[in-house]
Amino acid sequence: MYTNELERDKKVIIEWLRRLGVEFHTSFLIINSEIENHPIVYANDAFYKMIGYSEAETLGRNGRFLHGEKTAKEASDKVRACVASGESGVVEIVNYRKNGTPFWNEISVEPLSFPEKNFNFTLMLQHDITDRKRAEALIKLQKETYRGIEKGHMLSVLLQDICHTAESFFIDSAKCTVLLIDDDEFYKIGAANSMPKGFQEAISGLAVEEDIGTCGAAFHRQKLVVVEDMGTDYLWRNHQQLVKEYGLVASWSIPIFNVEGKTMGTFGIYFSVPLTPHEEDLAFMEEIGSITSLAIKYSQQQEKILRLAYVDEHTGLPNRNYFRNEVAELLKEKREGFIAFISTDEYVAVVDQYGHSTGDTIMSEIGKRLMLSQNSSEGLIARFSDSTLAMFSMMPFTKIPEYLEHLLQGLVEPITVGDMELFLTLKIGVAVVTPHQENSEELIRCADSALSQAKLRTGEAICYFESEHDEFMMKYLRVANELTAALRRNEVGVHLQPKVDLATGEILSFEALARWTSPDLGTIPPDVFIPAAEKNGKIRLLEQNILQQVLDWMKKRVEQGLKVRQVAINISADHFFHHSFVPHLMDMTAEYGIDPQWIQLEITERIGFVDIETANKVFKHLKQCGFTTSIDDFGTGYSSLSYLQKLPVEELKIDRSFISNMNEPGTLAIIRTIIQLAENLNMRAVAEGVETEKDRQTLLELGCKVGQGYLFYKPMPLNEAFFL
Repeated sequence: MYTNELERDKKVIIEWLRRLGVEFHTSFLIINSEIENHPIVYANDAFYKMIGYSEAETLGRNGRFLHGEKTAKEASDKVRACVASGESGVVEIVNYRKNGTPFWNEISVEPLSFPEKNFNFTLMLQHDITDRKRAEALIKLQKETYRGIEKGHMLSVLLQDICHTAESFFIDSAKCTVLLIDDDEFYKIGAANSMPKGFQEAISGLAVEEDIGTCGAAFHRQKLVVVEDMGTDYLWRNHQQLVKEYGLVASWSIPIFNVEGKTMGTFGIYFSVPLTPHEEDLAFMEEIGSITSLAIKYSQQQEKILRLAYVDEHTGLPNRNYFRNEVAELLKEKREGFIAFISTDEYVAVVDQYGHSTGDTIMSEIGKRLMLSQNSSEGLIARFSDSTLAMFSMMPFTKIPEYLEHLLQGLVEPITVGDMELFLTLKIGVAVVTPHQENSEELIRCADSALSQAKLRTGEAICYFESEHDEFMMKYLRVANELTAALRRNEVGVHLQPKVDLATGEILSFEALARWTSPDLGTIPPDVFIPAAEKNGKIRLLEQNILQQVLDWMKKRVEQGLKVRQVAINISADHFFHHSFVPHLMDMTAEYGIDPQWIQLEITERIGFVDIETANKVFKHLKQCGFTTSIDDFGTGYSSLSYLQKLPVEELKIDRSFISNMNEPGTLAIIRTIIQLAENLNMRAVAEGVETEKDRQTLLELGCKVGQGYLFYKPMPLNEAFFL
């Protein structure tokens, strides 16, 4: 009886709120604060009209059903916090109408309490403030555009910012473009980052025709053109493949005028659903068009001024003034990067032979090739002096050697000078930028000093300025820089360490270990150069080099009738998951005539955390091809047991850190567990780092039959291991 009265009281209160809603012209809704999901129990007609959903589609749902891609989580959390705490609040949030259109919604949250009935509801007044937000966005965009022009930002960047602002007020699939049109009436992409590359390439350079495309029609008619269905509209008859390939449905375009009233481009919006612009959409587009026009006009004027002050007139590259100013600004971002000075040995000889104009041609061509080779949008290349280019780029210092190596590859081809092809010998001096550095002139001096050192070397050379403040960084850079050349010069060799029968000492197999002795740097420990190879993308090349040396060693043993034993090669995760990993193994073993059974692949147990499903497929593929596999450093990961049983692995290697601490009871228990686990899974347990007779006896007592370590053999060069 009491429950029925309670429900009747709630209905009375909701009916009272419903009648109250008739008096409100502002849209609002009421939610039940007592239920965990806070369902909507009532909304007035103005609210349904605003969102486009019906009463049946709304009641009983949480207001989050109106959220979408552009809804800020912070705003959503604030609304929820107000409801949960029973406090008033005002929140501005992006919600979505039923047709997918986002709109800015100002929500005033007011708790409704009925103490005598012990009921709690929450009233949410809803106000569409999209027009206000658009106006605020336009004012902000105009200021940012002027500021960008004054700073000399590229026009394409300014126009892309305009496109991003416009897109934020339309459905999530909206894609905006600014197409500039030259005096010969051909399209040039001003901004179109949201559009697929294929679409941009198809449009760029096309003739602007009145009856082809929405933008072409807008340009020639000098007014807004709306196409509701690009799949059937006459204007898009020649580009149906683009329309279908990229899922384009509707498009709107307006002309962009200069101050003389001449059309100089178009602003277009493309949608993946049918859409017709409302009056406020058209007004917004007109404002966007005006800002775009100003950006183009003042950017062109600023470009002329900047060209006189900051561009080298002979090459078209930025000059030293621009470079100095830009570096000073970029340092304020407190990020890692580098400054490089670049010159070529051939410059002076060419100028003496052909004159300064030919020298300018060489510097211009080097600058162009460097820009084409850049994989960073934040790079800057300038002509610092007659014979020197300067470069600045933001990136982690660990990636610098690989990046410079990539740039040099773009300068391998000769440059045509007069009647001959000239191969350049480049010298590069590098100063590494760290977040705490602020003195741009000091960095420039350091890069210039490093270039002077590079010029003292024979042939192509890269020299880093030696920073006394960061010994680790300089050591890493020297190692990473020399590693590629070391692989080319076959400086990285292989040592073999036998795996033995712990009971008899008989050699069962070997493990291949990389060793590097550099003429310049001396002996480099594996724990230094292998991480450097991984970070700089050289690890696959290194491991393939090791494999080749091992196979060559095996082939010689076969040719001399010596016993062949299995050799284990360590494989990194990057190499293991590469699509060419197994095919390359098969090709190499076939080339040397070595059966795959004699090659074992050692993979660290952490590989399971990368992609266990793909790892399982690779392990199975290796087994089908005849290779055996081993899990290295077992027990040092985080959840080995959870995936080990899924992998077709033949061997577990107990990490040396456990063997060296066997006297500790806890460590001994871990070793015993690993050995028993291997036995249960029909795997072989191999102990690493066996150094004493006591270690050997303990391992035998625990059931481990195979080990490797200094007690038996140290790693030895291939020639020493040849007759074992």
